Amino acid sequence: MIVELAPEITISVHPGPSDELEPNGELAEATPVWVCETSNDEQMVGIISATYQGEDCDVSSPVAEDTDDFGLCDSGWMMAHDVRLLAG
Repeated sequence: MIVELAPEITISVHPGPSDELEPNGELAEATPVWVCETSNDEQMVGIISATYQGEDCDVSSPVAEDTDDFGLCDSGWMMAHDVRLLAG
């Protein structure tokens, strides 16, 4: 989940593993995300986030092949220090 933030602050989501890329989304505090991969320098994580609260995005179990289809969910990259791991 996204770490605790100051009021009205959001975390930028980028289209690739670099914070120099123009953000293409943002997430608020306590938004649940699934971490799918880590950048080579371990500074950023690839995430899946639900568009609607309660959506599970079908990423809770391993899959045989990479996919870009997450149904009603979004994907992107964010700074690793902005994520608090709850399980796994």
